Amino acid sequence: MLKSFFKILFYLLGFIAIGAVAALVIFNIIDFEKTIKVPSLIGKDVPAASELLNNKGLSLEVQGEEYNEKIPAGLISGQDVIEGEKVKKGSSIKVFVSKGGEMFTIPYLEGMYMNDVELTLINSGLGMGKITQVHSDAMEKNMIIAQRPLPGYSSEKKVNLLVSKGPYEISYKCPSFVKMTVEEAREIAGALGLKLIEQESGSVIVAQQPEAGSIVKKGDPIEVTLGRKRFWF
Repeated sequence: MLKSFFKILFYLLGFIAIGAVAALVIFNIIDFEKTIKVPSLIGKDVPAASELLNNKGLSLEVQGEEYNEKIPAGLISGQDVIEGEKVKKGSSIKVFVSKGGEMFTIPYLEGMYMNDVELTLINSGLGMGKITQVHSDAMEKNMIIAQRPLPGYSSEKKVNLLVSKGPYEISYKCPSFVKMTVEEAREIAGALGLKLIEQESGSVIVAQQPEAGSIVKKGDPIEVTLGRKRFWF
């Protein structure tokens, strides 16, 4: 009787052990096939992202670095599985780490002519930004007055330019140089921005072209004939 009891107990314990092993195997299979929602890793540093994934039964793998103007350097800028997608437990999530915005070397352009600037920017891998034109007495037409960004390193790939349109065109009636001495005529022409072209020789202006009262512009040439004629007043 006792022998039969132990035999029954032995079989019972055996069934319990087999059931426990089977339950463990099934549990592991179910656990292995369990899916987990992938969290967003964008903007996190690698240690923090790795800890977050490990707590969910996932792992992190850094694939490389990339330029990203919006994400500061050292933080995760991209992941191969987007936020909210489900993956199997134990999966590895691949990420890219930001190197920050790409930096460009900005050349010195001030004082250059527009034609030369265009070629310089192309050779530097840069583009033309906003162009603003203003009159300038100091810079010739089509010369660069100022630039932004300034020369050096910048994350901006396009350069904004302030370009000279040259001086304002000033027009007025040509004064009469006739009867003036050469010194007087030179002084007045210089003050008005006119180019005095002297012909013949002498100390007094006896004729001029264009005539007095004609419309002239700053920078126009005025031909004057010199002589020694006396004028009676």
